[in-house]
Amino acid sequence: MNQERVAASFQANADTVLRAAWHLTGDRGIAEDCTQEAFLRLMQQPDSMTDEHILPWLLRTAKNLAKDYLRSAEHSRTVPLEEHDAAGDPFADASARAALRAVMRLPEKYRLPMQLHFVEGYTIDETARLLHLRLNTAASLLRRGRKLLQKAYEEEMI
Repeated sequence: MNQERVAASFQANADTVLRAAWHLTGDRGIAEDCTQEAFLRLMQQPDSMTDEHILPWLLRTAKNLAKDYLRSAEHSRTVPLEEHDAAGDPFADASARAALRAVMRLPEKYRLPMQLHFVEGYTIDETARLLHLRLNTAASLLRRGRKLLQKAYEEEMI
């Protein structure tokens, strides 16, 4: 894919891809690496890819890269969130850290749909399309994820 299309896609989608990877990994540095790698791989794709398929492809690629990282031996050597340096960390206060831990405890299938819908502001239809899900499946994942998140957050705050 030519560099101009990749640059335009980066401008439009980098924050969304970064937040999706961050929600999956819980680590901004690793999320940045996954995002960068996803865009590097986008450059290797053919120019025939339509603009409407770029964001779903990037999200799927970043998700797979994040999953690969979480399965890797390197992940087992990382520092727990509680020991992370809070300087410049958007999750520095206790309630934000509790919310992040609650989200990270959700099963993986709920994390990305919830991030796209509630954080990024995509409609349920758009979330379903981006993740290649049926509309009812996306709505069910969001409903169940919200209930699980509420329960996890309440347990975290106790």
